[in-house]
Amino acid sequence: MAEQKLAGKVACVTGAGTGIGVGIALALAEAGADVAVSYFGSESGAQETARQIEGMGRRVLLRNADVSQAPFARGLVDATVEELGRIDIMVNNAGVTLPKPFLELEEETWHKTFGINLHGMFLCSQQAARHMVRQGQGGRIINLSSVHGFSAGKGHAHYEATKGGINMFTKGLAIELAEHQITVNAIAPGAIEVERYFKTMPGYDREQMGQRIPLGRVGFPRDVAPLAVFLASAEAGYITGETILVDGGLIAKMCL
Repeated sequence: MAEQKLAGKVACVTGAGTGIGVGIALALAEAGADVAVSYFGSESGAQETARQIEGMGRRVLLRNADVSQAPFARGLVDATVEELGRIDIMVNNAGVTLPKPFLELEEETWHKTFGINLHGMFLCSQQAARHMVRQGQGGRIINLSSVHGFSAGKGHAHYEATKGGINMFTKGLAIELAEHQITVNAIAPGAIEVERYFKTMPGYDREQMGQRIPLGRVGFPRDVAPLAVFLASAEAGYITGETILVDGGLIAKMCL
């Protein structure tokens, strides 16, 4: 059994119905935390995540929430506190990737991308921080960024704008909340194979993609989750305002 470094803690994970969110939610539970599992459009995946968490003997709250909308985002955090007693860890994982060439980009897609990726992060972080301050025992906010916050590619200008914004939002929030012993950090995954790769990337090939990465393979949610557990733990209490890449060396590589 894994070390219970998060025993007695309560976490809320958005976008925990698929991919990285599932991996993080399960890892936090394995480390001892009770978990609020939030989803929007991935009900079956979230239900399975909740089932596995309960199987570990943890308490779980399953909640459908469109985090881009204030009543649902704040309601999710409030429900976590009401049902599980407190909130110690807020993981802002919910996000969308909607590739579109800039000259064809509709305002609707722009606003949807910012609404979920960045505005939803603001809403959940603010409400979680308010509870953490009231509790008076510090806390952890972990934001999911991306390699797209460091390097650009065609068709992703709007997505990259949100991820660059997340990196700076993380720094600013870390400074504001430091006096309350609330740390704020971001994780920037690279090529992490998740369900949408097979739906939105025609011709996706795991081996071919892996050849572009210095470590020679694509990543998986299990490569990201341990960092989230570490950042949520007491061991990371002196780390704040950082965005940490989990990309197999992708961004470190100079492409000529």
